[in-house]
Amino acid sequence: MTKLTKVLLLCGVMALWSPAVARADYAKGTTMFQIYGGGAGLDGHYHQPGVNRDEQDYADGGGIIGGQFLYFFHDSPCLAAGFDISHAGFGNHDSTELLANRATQSSADNTTGLVVLRLSYPKGHFRPYIEGGVGAHHTSLSLDGAPINGTTWSDTGTAEPRTLVDDGHMGAALEGAIGIHIYFTEQFFIGAELKILSLGGKDFTPTPAGIHEGLLDPRGGVSESGIGFMLGLGF
Repeated sequence: MTKLTKVLLLCGVMALWSPAVARADYAKGTTMFQIYGGGAGLDGHYHQPGVNRDEQDYADGGGIIGGQFLYFFHDSPCLAAGFDISHAGFGNHDSTELLANRATQSSADNTTGLVVLRLSYPKGHFRPYIEGGVGAHHTSLSLDGAPINGTTWSDTGTAEPRTLVDDGHMGAALEGAIGIHIYFTEQFFIGAELKILSLGGKDFTPTPAGIHEGLLDPRGGVSESGIGFMLGLGF
């Protein structure tokens, strides 16, 4: 049995056997604050002809942290609106195939702010929900490279590391999420959430060194996925 499975089972047992305190149902006027963190992945790729797609990732998996505030404005169905802000940092992606005779390292991060609408099951220990959001993001992309296999930069005959992409932009963001809260007291809960973000924007621009190496403009539209765990209060 994995550690994650044990944790989820323990949470379920605690919820089922916790003291029979009153758990306030979600109702019009209820507010909620939560913080969350977990793992995240970025679906974005360079587009160099003839290069394996796995070698063209903008970044490897990373992590996400964020916070959310909600206000329940309707009883039936149980609807809430609010704000969500998060930051995701992704792992470096190394390749020796993205550009010929070059070792490259690519990295990315983004910050997203959303206005969200949530439909929740309003009562009990276990309260599932679905959520959608719209907002804006800022995503940055960086690519560094250096000659390998005894080669040099063609313009100088040297072999120092160079920055090939160092760019960022803002764009529209769309969110879809599903999750569940597990209540232990009238106010305190933990939970888990699966979130997908679609992040629009203009293409990233290579530096002069990147253009000299034949690097095509990296596409700006990407998607992000994350699974997170949260702590929160409803009041």
